[in-house]
Amino acid sequence: MKQFLVILMVLSSMAAAKPKFTDKQIAAMTPQYFARNHKAPKLTGLKIYKEGGARIYHVEILADRNRSSDDLSFAVSALANMGQYAKKPFKKYVVVMRYDLRGKGTDICEANARCTADYMIRKQVTYDHWYKKCITFTST
Repeated sequence: MKQFLVILMVLSSMAAAKPKFTDKQIAAMTPQYFARNHKAPKLTGLKIYKEGGARIYHVEILADRNRSSDDLSFAVSALANMGQYAKKPFKKYVVVMRYDLRGKGTDICEANARCTADYMIRKQVTYDHWYKKCITFTST
């Protein structure tokens, strides 16, 4: 009887677990994630790669200068939401924001994947903590 209960618990936990997808599957689903929301920025590029042993989920978007904060927030949230379903966890999320404006450079946001999930998905850290400790910005 005891063994039956253990097997039943293992099977039920496996059934309740989130599905896990390969990098190829994640990459194929990402454009759909952006396309289904009419307020999403235009996704112009996507890659998943390794750098120095760290797995990176990278998107490029065409941002509206009047909504750049919202566009960035959507893109980072999309990475966190999609990234939680990856078979192998990501170490970093990268969002490259390009603008359809002459003279406006490119903004790059790099976010620690675990810390971003703690903020956006698990609600374990505050916005201030996430903004100060988990992301960095560069401009070109």
